[in-house]
Amino acid sequence: MNHQFAFQLWREFKLSIAEIFAVFPKGKTLYFDTDILLLENITQDEILEKASNLWGTIKVIEIIEREDLLEAAKDHEWKFKYGISIFWKKESLKKILIDQKKELKENSISSRFVNKDFKNLSSAQILWEKLCSRWTDYSYIISNDKKYFGKTIWIQNIEEYSSRDYSKDRDMQVWMLPPKLAQMMINLWKSEAIYDPFVWLWTVLIEAILMWNKEIYGSDLSQKMIDTSTKNIDKLLQDKNIKWVRKNIKLQNAKYISEVGFIEKNNSIKIVTEWYLWEVMTQKNISIERIEKQKKSLLDLYQWFFEWLSKKDFPWEIIISFPFWEIKWTYYYFEEVYQLINTYCNIESLLPISLDLKVTKSWSLLYKREKQLVWREIFKLTLK
Repeated sequence: MNHQFAFQLWREFKLSIAEIFAVFPKGKTLYFDTDILLLENITQDEILEKASNLWGTIKVIEIIEREDLLEAAKDHEWKFKYGISIFWKKESLKKILIDQKKELKENSISSRFVNKDFKNLSSAQILWEKLCSRWTDYSYIISNDKKYFGKTIWIQNIEEYSSRDYSKDRDMQVWMLPPKLAQMMINLWKSEAIYDPFVWLWTVLIEAILMWNKEIYGSDLSQKMIDTSTKNIDKLLQDKNIKWVRKNIKLQNAKYISEVGFIEKNNSIKIVTEWYLWEVMTQKNISIERIEKQKKSLLDLYQWFFEWLSKKDFPWEIIISFPFWEIKWTYYYFEEVYQLINTYCNIESLLPISLDLKVTKSWSLLYKREKQLVWREIFKLTLK
């Protein structure tokens, strides 16, 4: 049997799809939309081995041959506690829940569905009710011409991400790279060796360790950031009893990156980074004039970085994010940086060419957080 799996996607579904194909490059697409990516040519063992490092996937559903809940319920000896969600064609979940409950009762199966207000379950509800560990979270995936039925085999641990987001010492006046996004950026170009030349709040290096990268390198022009990041990384290694990581974090101005001397020549090393997004802006103080001023300052730093990077005799491959801004529902992209990266780099597609998915004119993907005015544009680059 050719196993099929559905990945429930996060709100920035294009980023989710890019990450899934980076982690499972042999997957073959059967269907996708903004909620679900349906793949074959992968195995359950592969998914369970790698899924814990997926950021943009809410849950993974294994498609099973039997297409009704009654057959699934017969495998359970205890009171059948379950949940149901519907994707693609939005049929009445309330009707399905009531009809299924009635059918189970008619077949002498004691049961209880946990859906509140007859809505799809959130990952928090599924975790709280322990449905995934019981294999009793189910999904109907209904298109115009086909209906799939499946059970959840993995779900994202949102509580773990929350603890990672708030447990580290940090300077709240500096933009924080979300741990989930750092994890996705690492996934987009997988390597055992990661270098972040703008350590700042050390999120990339922390996530690289938690994702089993064997070598981590970091640098920054701030001794405070170097000291604090080293302290937090050492604490993580001690708390997790991790002894297999090789790390090297040094004081180094990334403007002069060709002078980096603490990294041995390594063909597999990848740069995963985000430079300072500059000052936090609010609805009251954001303006085109302030944006232009920040772009000018940042462009000077980027110019030095890419020019000097090209002088380093390394086959650098880069995942990097640049800021873009929003004023009154209008986006202001950092178009000046496009010419710069095109001078020194090739821009790689983040999405499979076979998928008919629209990307930005610069071949990037976007990351936006609610109520923020400074957002991120993600690029995958190789040096020319």
